[in-house]
Amino acid sequence: MTHTRSLSWLLLVALPFLPGCPTGGGGEGGFGGTAAAVLYTANDGSNTVSSFTIGGGGVLSPTSPASTGANNPEWLTVSSNGQFLYVSNLGTHTISSFTINGTNGVLTAGGTPITVPGTNPSPRGIVITPNRQFLYAANSATNTVAGFSVGTGGVLTSTTQGTIATGGTLARGVAVSPNGQFLYVANSGSDTISGYVIGAGGALSAIGGSPVSTGTGSSPEGLTVSPNGAFLFVAYRGIDRVAAFAIGSGGTLAAAIPQASFVTGIGGEGPQRVAITPNGGYLYVTNTATNEIAAFAIGSGGQLTLIGPNTSTGAGTAPIGVTIDPTGQFLYVANSGMNEVGGFRIAANGTLSATTPATFSVSPNVPVGIATPGRP
Repeated sequence: MTHTRSLSWLLLVALPFLPGCPTGGGGEGGFGGTAAAVLYTANDGSNTVSSFTIGGGGVLSPTSPASTGANNPEWLTVSSNGQFLYVSNLGTHTISSFTINGTNGVLTAGGTPITVPGTNPSPRGIVITPNRQFLYAANSATNTVAGFSVGTGGVLTSTTQGTIATGGTLARGVAVSPNGQFLYVANSGSDTISGYVIGAGGALSAIGGSPVSTGTGSSPEGLTVSPNGAFLFVAYRGIDRVAAFAIGSGGTLAAAIPQASFVTGIGGEGPQRVAITPNGGYLYVTNTATNEIAAFAIGSGGQLTLIGPNTSTGAGTAPIGVTIDPTGQFLYVANSGMNEVGGFRIAANGTLSATTPATFSVSPNVPVGIATPGRP
């Protein structure tokens, strides 16, 4: 597997939510359920999910890994109440489910992984809605989005609609608005973003004007919605840029906001994954090819301003995903090239500095991607 092309994620949960911390974010929203702050990684090299508790100073301590029961785990998403975790398995075209221990965050498999509809659909990005009623998977091989209802005990069943076409190719990243009304999918192969309204029973209907072009050769991958639901930020892997779109009342995407598409300066294959702070103030982007993280300040109109030089994750680390803890104090990246998680402190001005220690071993190996609950 070529990990620079993977759309996989590391996922972080923390509960109870700390008083005084900013709320919001895309995806599930919320951080409830566990008494400890816990971080999870999907390990492509061993078909497992590793879990860590987050201690003082952002230090990670490993707990027991869990088998996915499938091949090539790619993406993680967790319910807003912190009770259930789901993993997309690219190699076996399935989704694995787990219950989360409310005391220590340890995972228990929820039975046999569910098969995603379609012929070898290759699910990549997955996300669960804030109300915990529906889960969606972006399928890169069939260019569809599959919908699932989330039942008692976190059990998944296919929605009546089943799947809907993206209207593009190579569906990868997926994000849901904080109000749970809109779903967005990055189509890397066709340089487009598909948007949907989430209706009754989880049925998806295309938003007017969808899919929206992101420009020839842009190869959109990672995307996230701002905590206030006003903007969609997208990493353009193919042209080394990050773009911001204004989200209209019906979920429509306006043309990229003037001066909101910026060269990240990290070269290589360009930006791939994105994460936004809980207060919506800063955006971070990883680059696998150059082993760096770019940081941006987010203006009130969605404008992005690059913050200083990019932060190195270390030679050969190949960071793919990025996530931020619920307090907004720490950022973590999944370093697929070194079988580790890299940790960073987030300063008040958005700059990054390494935690002590700076990295945390992942065993079994090859952690891929990163995502926090509510901000995939």
